[in-house]
Amino acid sequence: MDPLSELESFAGPRPVLVLAAEVHGVDARIVEIQASAFGSEQNPPRILGLPDAAVREAYHRVRTAFQSLQMPFPRGQVVVNLAPACTRKAGSGFDLSIALALACLAGFLAKSQLAGRIVIGELGLDGRLRAVPGVLAMVELARNYGIPALLCPLESVPLALLAARGEVGIHPTKSLADALEICRGHRKPEYQVPELPPLSLSGNKRPKSYTDLSRVRGQETARQALMLAAVGGHNILLSGPPGCGKSLLASCLPGLLPKLDMEMRLCVLRIRNVLETDLPDDGLQFLEEGIAPFRAPHHTISYAGLVGGGTPIRPGEISMAHGGVLFLDELPEFRRESLEALRQPLEQGQVHIRRSEQSIIFPARFQLITAMNPCPCGLLGHPSLPCRDSPQQIQRYRGRISGPLLDRIDLHLSLQPVSGEDFLSDRAPELPLSEKLRKRVVELRERQLARNGGVLNAFLGEVQLRAKDRLAESARKLLLAHCKGGRLSARGITRVLRVAQSLADLADSERIREEDLAGALHYRWRDGAERGP
Repeated sequence: MDPLSELESFAGPRPVLVLAAEVHGVDARIVEIQASAFGSEQNPPRILGLPDAAVREAYHRVRTAFQSLQMPFPRGQVVVNLAPACTRKAGSGFDLSIALALACLAGFLAKSQLAGRIVIGELGLDGRLRAVPGVLAMVELARNYGIPALLCPLESVPLALLAARGEVGIHPTKSLADALEICRGHRKPEYQVPELPPLSLSGNKRPKSYTDLSRVRGQETARQALMLAAVGGHNILLSGPPGCGKSLLASCLPGLLPKLDMEMRLCVLRIRNVLETDLPDDGLQFLEEGIAPFRAPHHTISYAGLVGGGTPIRPGEISMAHGGVLFLDELPEFRRESLEALRQPLEQGQVHIRRSEQSIIFPARFQLITAMNPCPCGLLGHPSLPCRDSPQQIQRYRGRISGPLLDRIDLHLSLQPVSGEDFLSDRAPELPLSEKLRKRVVELRERQLARNGGVLNAFLGEVQLRAKDRLAESARKLLLAHCKGGRLSARGITRVLRVAQSLADLADSERIREEDLAGALHYRWRDGAERGP
């Protein structure tokens, strides 16, 4: 006899197995819920597999739900193992899977009735279910592993259907009793992915989810710089006194960027769903329009809130801005360690968070827009109001932002207050301006991707930029002259050439001309003594 078969012949009843899932980064992974009941009921229940407090409390929620439904509980000592046991488990999403496993031990279900589906959901004391974060990632997990069905709370169905694409059966349930009926086969719902509902409020179309560039008045240079940033994917720093339009300009950038494809829209929603239990208020409008996300965290945000982290590790604002725009207003007021942590994502498009027990990589490909005052009082360089700060105060204020971070921002722009004549001008704005300019951005980006091997100008490599046919001779001489004295580092040369390439694209020039390079050098950051306000 085979040793394994001989062992099984002497073994008692095998444990019940239910498939569950947990969020890991912005993805999900399978967790096997193994349950057994044996021995004396006097022994306390055990939940194994490195559970956190919420998982350990699941036993009491499940037992109380059984009592509420007048269902007998399994006899003996209950032992639940969450495999693999070497990774920590967190959250309340295992409640329903544990409840169904114990219902099988109590004789309400056969083991075969628990196969072929992932089970998620938080259980209330009365047996009703609540949604848990991460359902989009869990449906993707079921699709990738060929698991045919997902049993989830009713609240999670709209999101689950978006990711199912007809390949995974979504079985919604309101309560533990409803879940038992589905598992027994008494109810076999078949759901098709519905069409998105019309985006209307009382018959009127919802307002656009972005700010149109036509609202910006008296800042023509800034509008041109914003267009340049949209074309090449460049980061931008806006410096100017309060009220000159920095925040308004930043909010216009998403409207200039190409709309996201459906795959990217679902990716953005999956990142948000890791932190939220249902479809966001603007989720359907985002799916309909595909406008790039815009995130503007307050400067008091923590390191974990901006970059990601916590226990368990969750994505931060830079990942929530993936595929869109991250706006940091009052840049010097952010924590220094948080700003320095942006350097890797700006270069690589992802953030790697390492803890003693786990390592997670979050996507973080975003365009950075930052804004700051030129000095603490904000009036340095104002055409009519005097600055009240000393040179030492101004230096300390600007010194809160490191040179390496500024070096990764391609476009540096100093703004002046908008005049009353420009602000009160009755000239009719060109509407919708952003939509018109977006078509030009899409055209130029498609040209870039075809020429650059699938990358935007902001991510061009040194080898491509050094090609002889890319840079005109007069532009090469100007760049060499500017490099004398070490005024540009190797990274600085690369970034100047990237901006110059975007300027050449805007001018429909096949090569980087001298005027394109001069414009790129004009946008380049210099130390405080050179750039002034």
